[in-house]
Amino acid sequence: MSFLPPAALRVRRLPAKLVLAGLLVAAVCVLSSGDRQVVLARKPERPNLILILTDDQTPGDVGYMPGVRALLRDRGTTFRNAFVTDSVCCPSRATILRGQYAHNHEIAGAKPPAGGFEKFRRLGLERSTVATWLKARGYATGFVGKYLNGYLRTTHVPPGWDRWYGFNGGGYHDFTLNENGRNVSYRGPSSYQTDVLGRKALGFVRWAARRDRPFFLHLSPWAPHGPAEPAPRHARLFARTPLPRPPSFDERDVSDKPRWVRDNPRLGREEVREMGRLYRNRLRTLRAVDELVGRLVAALRESGQLENTYIFFTSDNGFHMGHHRLPEGKWTAYEEDIRVPLLVRGPGVPEGRVLPHLVLNNDLAPTFGRLGGARVPGYVDGRSLVLLLRRDPPSRRSWRSAFLVEAKRDGANRRPAYRALRSVGHLYVEYESGERELYDLRRDPHQLRNLAPRLDGESARKLRSRLAKLSGCAEEECRTLENRKPVWPEVR
Repeated sequence: MSFLPPAALRVRRLPAKLVLAGLLVAAVCVLSSGDRQVVLARKPERPNLILILTDDQTPGDVGYMPGVRALLRDRGTTFRNAFVTDSVCCPSRATILRGQYAHNHEIAGAKPPAGGFEKFRRLGLERSTVATWLKARGYATGFVGKYLNGYLRTTHVPPGWDRWYGFNGGGYHDFTLNENGRNVSYRGPSSYQTDVLGRKALGFVRWAARRDRPFFLHLSPWAPHGPAEPAPRHARLFARTPLPRPPSFDERDVSDKPRWVRDNPRLGREEVREMGRLYRNRLRTLRAVDELVGRLVAALRESGQLENTYIFFTSDNGFHMGHHRLPEGKWTAYEEDIRVPLLVRGPGVPEGRVLPHLVLNNDLAPTFGRLGGARVPGYVDGRSLVLLLRRDPPSRRSWRSAFLVEAKRDGANRRPAYRALRSVGHLYVEYESGERELYDLRRDPHQLRNLAPRLDGESARKLRSRLAKLSGCAEEECRTLENRKPVWPEVR
């Protein structure tokens, strides 16, 4: 069977150079496969870019997503040390859009006055995001799903987006989308939120495939964020899956922890039972995301776009459930909250590879800009991951050595603001209350033994100085400071 359409077969007698030129300028070709015809769009010169951003997902949750494992993890590269630099939804999402630490974009919380959608808009931050950079470079851009906290009951469409389907309030089964400036409500058995978002994403991909432009899709499902209501078809999954209980779960002795941790009593039986119910429902909501990823990859393959598309899968922050006696949530500098999944599939990306490099949500925007050939603004603090996507990436030792984690005061939960220094093997935290934490993650990966009280004066001074510099850094200065390897004291 020939893999060329009849029109192309008739030019075989022409000189080979003319035939090749004709094939290169053809917009589409038709591939005959039995009685079925598939239209293959001409690949643009630059790659397509897709970011799939879940909400409150931990790296371990990927283990319950067979499609993501087979289509992204096994067919791409996994970053086992991927982190966010502010483990709260809105600051993290602002960082993903702009490539900055939170102390530079100033979105420090989910609600006014510290943060939220309105502050992001009022500060003019939406006028320069990864979307505007790529659109200026000729990309078709599409946003589907959750934008920033507080984006509710509005018809506003941020600059830079050709197609906009922003989650505008509601829940998993009854919600509203701002569809290109018009609010549309969804409810009923066929309107499960993840499924609707999936249909919008597939529609955008098909729309973009008909145009002679590469595309950037930011797909942001709400799952597994609470209340974590699964689709009816998944309601019985994972019925016997237990709630994970690592050594830090309901930590027995928290006498060396800061006061906001010590104030939490041991977990009760009913509280643990409810955590288990929520954990299973979170996994169930992710199964719909898993199916969405499968449909998206199939659509890309059918349109001839898959081999020219980078797909990034990550989350805006992690999530703790009973760790260190803490009820369900995020915000902390503990591993459960700052560590996120990051899987990348795309042209030239090695399959089945796991990299140990420290990578951040700060790095996503400059990576997309670099891949798309866009001009990345000088205000960006993060660094492009393009070199790490190649078959011969730089060594971990020549990459980032440490980074900043930061969070403003969480008044609702009586948690003080903090700033932290994280490297591959250590975490040092300073709270505005004056309390400190230090963990040797090589010996104590579950962060059970706070070594800060054992620090000598000189070691404490050096750590405070290094942390203070990072907390005020901007642009190239951040990258330079991150490259300097901290000198961690040997504390037993």
